[in-house]
Amino acid sequence: MVRRGRRRGGTLSGAIVGALTAAAVLLAGAAAVDVRRGTILVRAGAPPSSQTIATRVAGSPTWVWTVIGAAFASVAGFRVAGDVGAVVAAGAVLVVPTIVARRRRTKVSTLTQDQLADGVSVIAAGLRAGRSLRQSFELAAAEIDPPIGPSFDRIGDRVELGDPMDDAVDAWAAEISGADARLAAGVLRLHRRSGGALAATLEELASTLRARRSAARELRSLTAQARLSANILGLLPLGFFAFLSVVARDDMVAAITTPAGSLAIVLGLVLQAGAYVWIRSLLRIEP
Repeated sequence: MVRRGRRRGGTLSGAIVGALTAAAVLLAGAAAVDVRRGTILVRAGAPPSSQTIATRVAGSPTWVWTVIGAAFASVAGFRVAGDVGAVVAAGAVLVVPTIVARRRRTKVSTLTQDQLADGVSVIAAGLRAGRSLRQSFELAAAEIDPPIGPSFDRIGDRVELGDPMDDAVDAWAAEISGADARLAAGVLRLHRRSGGALAATLEELASTLRARRSAARELRSLTAQARLSANILGLLPLGFFAFLSVVARDDMVAAITTPAGSLAIVLGLVLQAGAYVWIRSLLRIEP
């Protein structure tokens, strides 16, 4: 019976490997076409992609290697724990890069939002020194470090290509993303329509943005313990299952090789993942 389960598992593992390999080939072709298209557009003078800064930083083309790694991981998982091991190993290899990329996006987005207040202050200083709004953008691009500094230069690039200033500012806010960027873009659009002392308004805006970021950091520090508890509770069952697979492998054979045991393990993993997502959603801080 165990051999029969192994043969069925081998078929399942082979199907997983075949599907993941085909997906890797398709992803590789799509990535090559997208890179080629972006290169042609940039050489033709088109502005950069409308993706957010955080997405561009975290969106490096690693999915092809991830899918190939998941194919090999499914084989190794099947060797260790049968069907369940193949599915869990492939799923883990596919999920981990997503989590890493999300953390990178969050880190870059946080840094961008922290730099936004400094960028607004530099623009206000440029206006007080007698520069035009576009020259103030160029000053901010030169004074502020990446990732947000170069984004101010792209406002001028869009204007040179014929976009109205309001559209260029809106595109910049979409690239930066976040409520703070939308607030800054709204202030700039309102000034262009109604006039007024833009430098003083931007200085007040910079103070407001710094206060908002300070409040967000305080809230994040207050929820740090709860987030750590969620991570521990999410990983603890997986670690316990792996520990039993090593020290009591004979007792785990029934759970790995029988349909009822495999179904129970998969159901437990699904419930555990749902609980983890639910806890994280309760701790999410809305901007």
